[in-house]
Amino acid sequence: MLNWGVIGLGNVAKRFCDSLSHSDVGHLYAIASHSKEKQNAFAKAYAPDHVYGDYDAFFNDEEIDVVYIAVPHGLHYELCKKALEHYKCVLCEKPAFLTKKEAEEITQMAKDRHLFFMEAMKTRFIPLIKVLRKNIADGMIGDIVSIENHFLSEVPYDPERYLFDHKMGGALYDTGVYGLAFLFDFVRTPVVNIENKVEHQYGVDVYDQVTLTFENGVKGIVECAMNRPRDRRGIIKGTKGSVMLDPYYRPEEAIVEIGDESYTLTAKIPYDDFHPEIEAVHQDIEHLQVEDQLMSFSDTIYLSEMFEKIKDVSK
Repeated sequence: MLNWGVIGLGNVAKRFCDSLSHSDVGHLYAIASHSKEKQNAFAKAYAPDHVYGDYDAFFNDEEIDVVYIAVPHGLHYELCKKALEHYKCVLCEKPAFLTKKEAEEITQMAKDRHLFFMEAMKTRFIPLIKVLRKNIADGMIGDIVSIENHFLSEVPYDPERYLFDHKMGGALYDTGVYGLAFLFDFVRTPVVNIENKVEHQYGVDVYDQVTLTFENGVKGIVECAMNRPRDRRGIIKGTKGSVMLDPYYRPEEAIVEIGDESYTLTAKIPYDDFHPEIEAVHQDIEHLQVEDQLMSFSDTIYLSEMFEKIKDVSK
């Protein structure tokens, strides 16, 4: 049994703990928040063994095996570092870091201490995504020509929400990270050109349409927004056909079109979209792995680097 400690008790952490309750390997051992109100509500809902209002006391608890970090992403670097310093394995919510330098430092620290670390990119572990990766690699739609995905939402302005924080807020960090990871999941050649049509409001990017050109000629489009009607589609086009997913980040069915023929691929997600990721972490730790091949250290470093480059062209 692996004892989990959860730090940051917002909605994402609630979904994580709901999913963890279905595991035979992981146990919710401890939670931590500076908010007494969140501590009490979370403890009542999930009954952890220990509740901490002090992060130092949380990290000093030697019974915690692995930490799930679900605070706003501008705080990830310091808390990841602290967890590893206290010899805890780490699953950190996306985006794990805001800079390539932070990503390189933390992943190297995990290697040096032989501790598991992973950015929580749960889309990589969705059963249907795994099926599509294999089928597309085997030539189902020919060579990939383009990939586009959309994660559009309407988010009311609230200056107290981290989404509107000038350093770590905005659509790109919030949901664009899924879109970028989705591109890099299917296209592994280097990016040679970056463009971004961006709209700023309230001091953050509320809309981004990022276009990446890969060395092999593939075009990737990531559209994310906090001020647009909902759209969550993903489309992969190849020389022989196409695949459409809706939503693209946790699909259970894909519409495949090849010539005049169309059919549907399906693969159910067990329990919820957190569960496959959690079980992958359990398996990796059990096998003494420091990283997962589906969301490796190099993947996290590359994503962080791309964020910096997109931000540079968006100014």
